[in-house]
Amino acid sequence: MQTPPPFSSFTHIKYWPTWISISLFFILAWMPFGVRLKVGEILGMLTYWLARERRYITRINIRMCFPELDETQQDQLVKKSFQENGIGLVETTTGWVRKPGTFRDQTTLIGLDKLEEAQALGRGILLIGAHYSTLDFGANLLSLFHPFAVTYRPHRNALFDAFMLRGRLSNCNGVFDRNDIRGTFRHLKEGKTVWYAPDQDYGPGHAVYVPFFGNNAATITASSRFASFNSSPAFLIRQHRVNRTQKYETEFIPLPASFPSDDANADAALINSYIENAIRKYPEQYLWMHKRFKTQPGGKPESPYIDISTPNHRLSEKQYKQVMDQASQVSEVNHVCDFKLQNGMWLRQYPGMISKLPFIGHEAIKFDRKSKKLRIHGINCITVDNFFRVPSEEVSAVTYFVPAGELLGSLSEASLPLAKLARFMVRLHDLGIDCPKPTPDLFISTETDIAVMDPTDFEFRNSPLGLKERRQTIISLTKNFHLSGANSDLVFANYANAAGLNLTGSTHA
Repeated sequence: MQTPPPFSSFTHIKYWPTWISISLFFILAWMPFGVRLKVGEILGMLTYWLARERRYITRINIRMCFPELDETQQDQLVKKSFQENGIGLVETTTGWVRKPGTFRDQTTLIGLDKLEEAQALGRGILLIGAHYSTLDFGANLLSLFHPFAVTYRPHRNALFDAFMLRGRLSNCNGVFDRNDIRGTFRHLKEGKTVWYAPDQDYGPGHAVYVPFFGNNAATITASSRFASFNSSPAFLIRQHRVNRTQKYETEFIPLPASFPSDDANADAALINSYIENAIRKYPEQYLWMHKRFKTQPGGKPESPYIDISTPNHRLSEKQYKQVMDQASQVSEVNHVCDFKLQNGMWLRQYPGMISKLPFIGHEAIKFDRKSKKLRIHGINCITVDNFFRVPSEEVSAVTYFVPAGELLGSLSEASLPLAKLARFMVRLHDLGIDCPKPTPDLFISTETDIAVMDPTDFEFRNSPLGLKERRQTIISLTKNFHLSGANSDLVFANYANAAGLNLTGSTHA
């Protein structure tokens, strides 16, 4: 069980901005409800405009989960979600600094009698929650009627983590680190109640891939293990603010007696379906900002979150040597070297150092950005995994995933998928993407399409390419691939047919 350090531990100047924020929220907590609501809305919209990456993640999530909404409706839901979570932040700190009894009359509990019946069994209760904007404040209100413990992930800011722990401990009878499985088990063994949220992506460990809003989601199986440990009854807990009023609703929905079963996939899918139904009641009050679909069976290339920051790490000389000891060099052009790693990934090494500031140019950053642009346009391409800075060697490196297939540069002319390549070039040009000097080593032939091996030589326009540019690129392709006259004609014919253009005479330009 977690215990917070004393506030006297946080006198260093680096904590002063956090102290100022806590003080402002403390003052805000005592303001009238209307003021708190308005400030929360403003905070939410400020986050919407300033947190580009969070806005992007939210938009992707809502697009995936609510395909029945048109683009305008999806954008409205994105903005409402930020507003509601801004309100939720104000509510959270209000609950941490004020006595929950103040808000007793604003609380409606649905199904509390079922929860009390389950409590009488003496086997503990598992409350399966989700990350709603009212999560902490709703928990404070619930503590007035039913004691429980919670699991949580420590915050990176040590002072804010201490503030959060104190707030939660003032209303809960235990706070466990999410990795403290034994502590959670003990709490259930003692016949007590544990609140647990399995709706975030914690990576592939102890997770199964089951649907969430119709999309493949890595879903942790800990809920089944917690419930089965002491045969604890399990309830879904739904917590919502009612239509921007000072009324809060908490519902306890018992899971079927068949839960947990011997099928981890079925259990996880069942929980996801219950959480999904609860979210749909007030979808704007859910925390859509987290990367719920980040982990996929095929790794990062299958993640829907393409346009997010690439991790940037610093490696010591020893760490870099360990990486390179398992690498085999594939090529070197202008001091840029490509290596293949034992885990199947590739590594590109550049001279010079990548800055931690993403807007400062470096060839490695251009490599990453162009890859992302291609993938955002739906073009199969390499996927950058990480940046690495190696001060001791004055080099930088990029690790990346390569699509499965055959590099066109390794194929004979007779084996080249020329018709498929021609159609691929049409697709690029229609999207306003040009590759003025297409060479065999830039492309990979996969089972279904052509993929881009190296995005460096691609250029992006605001509109589809004109006839002259298209013709010049295809001429360049036939020359760089050293195609015979017949195969050159084949490329032009397939390109012209797929593009619906007349390129007569171009083969001999």
